[in-house]
Amino acid sequence: MRIIDLSHPISPDMPLWPGTPQPKFSDLCTIGRDGFGERWLQLSSHTGTHLDAPAHLVEGAASLDGLPANHFAGKGVMLDLREIQNGPVSLARLLTSRARIEQAEFLLLHSGWSRFWGSDEYSRGYPVLSPDAAAWLAGLGLKGIGIDAPSFDPADSEALPIHRALLGAGLVLIENLTALGQLSGSSFLFSALPLPIAGAEACPVRAVALLLRQQ
Repeated sequence: MRIIDLSHPISPDMPLWPGTPQPKFSDLCTIGRDGFGERWLQLSSHTGTHLDAPAHLVEGAASLDGLPANHFAGKGVMLDLREIQNGPVSLARLLTSRARIEQAEFLLLHSGWSRFWGSDEYSRGYPVLSPDAAAWLAGLGLKGIGIDAPSFDPADSEALPIHRALLGAGLVLIENLTALGQLSGSSFLFSALPLPIAGAEACPVRAVALLLRQQ
């Protein structure tokens, strides 16, 4: 079985959504001084490749510790949307792959936007789902949706309607994925396990795809 890492590494100088504080790492103990290593980590719950739980935007909805571990793993399908350069991803575009999407537990949207990771362009102009596309996906019973872009809503959105439609249906959302092109033509299991932090609305994850076979 081949495992594909779909995550960006976390470091103090990594790219972040505007306004998100930079991660800070410091040594509590070192092998040379104390005989063992231990680090103090400070970072936003939305740092890097991360997973949003319904509690991110829905009052009283499930937080990370309130969801079972099997909610973060399942059969994945990758949809290649790199041909969409402007405008939202329409419902009509999704319906061209309806049979594949309806067989999945996780849908991964390959926009190609991860190529801009580390540049100012990454945080603006990325493709998002149209409202009717999001509404259709919200009714399929998926566990979650992932994208290789920084958000499911436009950068200037304050109401965050796409987030709300999907999180309100109980899905989890994985943002800032990378390397989705390596999944082309493959059957795979997807996993994005967060720490079960009490009351947490989001958490960085090590998202991976476990390739089963070529289609």
